[in-house]
Amino acid sequence: MSVDNLLDLLNPQQLAAVLNIDKPVRIIAGAGSGKTRVITTKIAYLIEKQHIDPSRILAVTFTNKAAKEMKERVLQITNNENKSPFISTFHAWCSKVLRIDGKHIGLKDKFLIIDSDDQKRIIKNAIKESNIELSENDKKTFDKKILYKIKQWKEESVDPSEAILSATNQFDKNFATIYRLYQNTLLENNSIDFDDLQIYVYQLFKNNEDILNKWKNSYDYVLVDEFQDTNDIQFSLIKFLTINTNHLTVVGDPDQTIYSWRGAKLDIILNFNKTYTNAISIVLNQNYRSTKQILDISNSFIKNNKHREQKEIFTNNKSGKKVVLKECKTRVSEASYVASKIKELIKQGYHYKDIFILYRMNAWSQDFEKELTNKKIPFQLIGGIKFRERKVIKDAMAFLKMISIKDNLSCQRVLGLLPKIGNITIEKIINFATVNELSIFDLITNENKDLLHTITKNLDELVEVFKKAHELYLDNTNIEEILKYLLTQSGYEDKLKIKNQQDDLDNINALYDQLKRFDDEFDPKYYGEENKLIAFLQEEALTSDIDEAEQIDKVSLLTIHAAKGLENKVVFIVGLNKDIFPSRLSETKINELEEERRALYVALTRAKEELFLTYVKGDYSYISQSELKPSKFINELDKDLYDFESSFLDDQIHDSNSYTYTPSRINDTLKQHNLYNVGDQVVHTLFGKGIVTKIINDQLQISFNDSSYGVMMIAANNSALSKL
Repeated sequence: MSVDNLLDLLNPQQLAAVLNIDKPVRIIAGAGSGKTRVITTKIAYLIEKQHIDPSRILAVTFTNKAAKEMKERVLQITNNENKSPFISTFHAWCSKVLRIDGKHIGLKDKFLIIDSDDQKRIIKNAIKESNIELSENDKKTFDKKILYKIKQWKEESVDPSEAILSATNQFDKNFATIYRLYQNTLLENNSIDFDDLQIYVYQLFKNNEDILNKWKNSYDYVLVDEFQDTNDIQFSLIKFLTINTNHLTVVGDPDQTIYSWRGAKLDIILNFNKTYTNAISIVLNQNYRSTKQILDISNSFIKNNKHREQKEIFTNNKSGKKVVLKECKTRVSEASYVASKIKELIKQGYHYKDIFILYRMNAWSQDFEKELTNKKIPFQLIGGIKFRERKVIKDAMAFLKMISIKDNLSCQRVLGLLPKIGNITIEKIINFATVNELSIFDLITNENKDLLHTITKNLDELVEVFKKAHELYLDNTNIEEILKYLLTQSGYEDKLKIKNQQDDLDNINALYDQLKRFDDEFDPKYYGEENKLIAFLQEEALTSDIDEAEQIDKVSLLTIHAAKGLENKVVFIVGLNKDIFPSRLSETKINELEEERRALYVALTRAKEELFLTYVKGDYSYISQSELKPSKFINELDKDLYDFESSFLDDQIHDSNSYTYTPSRINDTLKQHNLYNVGDQVVHTLFGKGIVTKIINDQLQISFNDSSYGVMMIAANNSALSKL
């Protein structure tokens, strides 16, 4: 389709957003308002009508999924692969900059981007090396706390030496010490973490005017998608490239800013015109996604936020069904209600893949997983263990990194997988390599075998395998072939077969498929890298999206944050409970409460045709540590815009396929409940003696004599419990 034809399809606001190119443009794009069409049409317009060289257009967004979709749409319009601008995530663009100019701040071009698993291992090693004494409680959470603190320091451009100098107490000094050891390990392994990507580019541009001007002069136009998710460093990078030009378009929706915990700043998009004083603002307020009923309740709800850009979203879509708000007695009955509704929807002609179940926190999915399984409803859990985070895939990737990048972290992982090589031997190899200023890979593959033989002779056969694999890498052999050679000749694949670990073997085969596709489609011009394996490792390191919903006929279970940018015909938003949604921590802070409200707005606007909201009233929850009550957000929903379904005991009796409530089970539960009263002395076979302090439905709150168990909630019909 030609650009002229595309322009004819745009509404007046969309057309203005595309045609305005002489001033900075801020596009406030309401949910479902066609922002991707606007961005891609504008890129095509710049290329086809303004004759801007595609290589001089930069478009950045926040997810690989969005970047891929934008690339595909632009290609459909221009129909010419040579007319494709650089469209990527912020992190991928930063990686490109550093691979070209990172040497100016001490980085080598083949640096490794470590993942969260590697980060945790480095932190644990740093804690061990520092000899910091931690209490049992601190040991459980220290690595998470220090990683969060390191992220904060990096976002504020605080280096380890500055962190140490600013420490005012022993706790801060411990954190700063770990930070220094962590950063030293990265430098020793020519590695960086995800936060370093943007920070290093910021430092590079700030301290090297020639480098900044080179990159600034590389682009005639810059576009930024999902601008509401921008943090201070990202905005600084945008300003470096565009502050003295008019050639910038940013697109976002302040009402969908839900990532402040990642550093996103709402005021960046709200105050854009204070930085770019001649900017124009255009509001896309026509929704093409949802029915009027869904939009009305969404619009009405988000108006409860005060710190926002006022806009009213409308639609010309046909009228649909009224939104349903369902009250449930227990979390189990909530799951059962949703499962039963799904059965009804399938009978009405929907497919399983047309349905989302959204929740504020991952912990809320458990009962839904059980109920859907028992009712034989196919589902996929989005955001569970991602493919690349499975152990067997991490093992395979470590083999590939070891023989190419030669980083010590990957070498240590591989050595730990090999027979006859224990932890003591690995420790000796690490120390020997450090003393001799060699990488672990260079030590074990050294022509002088006597070096390694002073520690072990158990690696002799495998060393030849590693050398051969390294040669295959240097020859730019297909990655699939290299990995197959490594996993078969090292004995790794045989070990999986002997242990009959079919799931792991299936995952390895899936990785082979992925590698074959990459080998077949590899284009060195696109990656700016001649070696296939290096290009593949770079791309994998930058793939940080949560697992995308596969296009298979299954219900998708996912958090609201994971659903951002997605849409579906039917959406269930579950767990609308006090202390769950909004979270307990947000209740007392207006900014955080408004972000929680925006999160629910995002969830509401994912629905295209039907929308169901559910909450639990009365059941006890360990998550909230109390009896469950409705969310305060429910009172903010306009009662005229939804149908309310109450919940009575009879409502909870579902068909026999349900694992939950049946008449006999309910009667048994009631009988057990009646055996106990507040104040009863009880004994539990595991926890010992205690006293009943509260009764909620069929749950007993028991204060146990043994203080290590404290107060617990136990079902009245628990066979391990009896009255004294």
